[in-house]
Amino acid sequence: MRGVMTAALCAASLFVAGCQTKPQFRPLTSEAPPPPVFVTVTGDADCQVNQARYALGRAIDAPLLEQMRNRTGSKSARTSAAGVPLPAPADPGRLTIDVDPQGRIIGARCG
Repeated sequence: MRGVMTAALCAASLFVAGCQTKPQFRPLTSEAPPPPVFVTVTGDADCQVNQARYALGRAIDAPLLEQMRNRTGSKSARTSAAGVPLPAPADPGRLTIDVDPQGRIIGARCG
């Protein structure tokens, strides 16, 4: 009886060992992921939103809004409170500037 139990225990351990998978090797590196990429609008639109990055974090005012509009080459510009949905018709030639409650620029996009 003892021999049968030993054989059953050996068979069970071999069965369990066969179910294991090899661990995947993942090298440890200190490389950081690449920085985010700003998306530019292509096609008919003249708005080049990358040119507005200099103003991120600054307080919005009329002269800065006009300067951003000129630098991006957009036909018009508007501000939008962060998280507030805008009307449906989007104009790819218009610069939309997202502003936080303190009046600081937190983002810019065409449309």
